[in-house]
Amino acid sequence: MGRGIQSRSIHDRLWEARELHGVPVASPSLTWATAAKELEVSELVVMGDALVANSTNYEGLVRPQAPTEGARTAPPLATLEELVEIADAWGSRRGGAALRIAVARIRAGVESPMETWTRFVIVAGGLPEPEVGVEVWDGSEFVGRVDLAYRAQKIAIEYEGDHHRTDKRQWRKDIGRVNRLQEIDWLAIRATTVQLWPTPTRFVEQVRAALSRATDGGGP
Repeated sequence: MGRGIQSRSIHDRLWEARELHGVPVASPSLTWATAAKELEVSELVVMGDALVANSTNYEGLVRPQAPTEGARTAPPLATLEELVEIADAWGSRRGGAALRIAVARIRAGVESPMETWTRFVIVAGGLPEPEVGVEVWDGSEFVGRVDLAYRAQKIAIEYEGDHHRTDKRQWRKDIGRVNRLQEIDWLAIRATTVQLWPTPTRFVEQVRAALSRATDGGGP
């Protein structure tokens, strides 16, 4: 009994429990903070992006209560304010510095871990951080939501997971959205794991070139 289980003490000032399927567990924000003992900053950001996500489309995210059928949003597992609060309260405890770095990089509106990693790759390449979860409109017509965007330059960046290929409905929807973006003079740059790993140089340069053309007045 107990083999492989590790325990750690939590100051009662930091302890916060939630009930999950009738069992008391640590709150999502406290779980995130305790994970700093093992995770890198980038991994804490991925986890934090998932916790503050309110989209029902977030891949693999399990919520204590199933969202209403057809709903596009649901309450997040934690708020950014809660993560900021516990990162500040963690003080000099192990992982405290990593938490405070990570919380400044967490963004609401992400719908998958790979969207977060795509953002990391772009920023690590020395480019401005793109906006997350951008809704594109043509006047009063909703064109679609894009994973990442430079709104002023009309550049959309989409991470395409495998389900975009295997789900016929999603595949058709993606094509229609990209075509519609092009009609209103947006450029869509699409990426898969092949573009991002192990060497994302070409992908980053594509984004850089698109930004340069837009800045120089050449359009997307």
